[in-house]
Amino acid sequence: MTTITAVLNVHREGNLARGSLLSIAAAREIAEAAGLAIEVLAIADCSDQSTLDVLAEAPGVRVVETSVDDLGLARNVGVAEAAGQYMAFLDGDDLWGPRWLLAAHEAATAEARPAVWHPEANLYFGPGHPPHWLAHPDQETVEGDWVLLGIRNQWTSLSFALRKTYLEIPYSRTDLKGGFGLEDWSWNSEIVAHGYLHKPVPGTTHLIRVRPTSLITRTKAAKALTTPSTLMRTRIGWATRVGSIGVAMTNGAF
Repeated sequence: MTTITAVLNVHREGNLARGSLLSIAAAREIAEAAGLAIEVLAIADCSDQSTLDVLAEAPGVRVVETSVDDLGLARNVGVAEAAGQYMAFLDGDDLWGPRWLLAAHEAATAEARPAVWHPEANLYFGPGHPPHWLAHPDQETVEGDWVLLGIRNQWTSLSFALRKTYLEIPYSRTDLKGGFGLEDWSWNSEIVAHGYLHKPVPGTTHLIRVRPTSLITRTKAAKALTTPSTLMRTRIGWATRVGSIGVAMTNGAF
């Protein structure tokens, strides 16, 4: 039985994907030495030949090509293809700390409540981007957590959870032309709305590369909003109040 499916989402990273594959291989080696069965799955979404060539050279990696042309939907493809009980995601130019898979699995199996796990800290780096750290909060220690999540995304997309979690709550498509994006922010909100916890794994780190052509850069340039989530609809009460607001406006109350 496969314990964890490690999913690498790639597009047109080329040689940058080599570092990501090496970090997965290091984490896989440590996890397998502890008795876990690890599957590595690369989801190549509209990838160029140089990226596919890099994937073909990586031992023990199953490559699935797709043309959904969307990062969130590509993650959903990975979930559909996975054999593991748990899932762990990595984007094609980012890096895991070597103990990530083992430490995340230990934390997840020790927690009886439904939860999604994140690294304790993230180091952002890249050309023209001064390195900076982002610490992931523990949802249980953040007062007014849903309010803060409405203001700013609190957790990155490099998550770890049971596969059934991603099946229950799939990622949404990014629609920059329509003015909506930030699929990871929307997904993090849906996780809270469905009663899951966001938890950091102590002592773990991810390295996240910032590029001029990255999705987050294009999203900021488009001035896109977060795709509406169930969390914000229910907390604000829009879903239940919109009808009464319409009646009040009709009656001249506004």
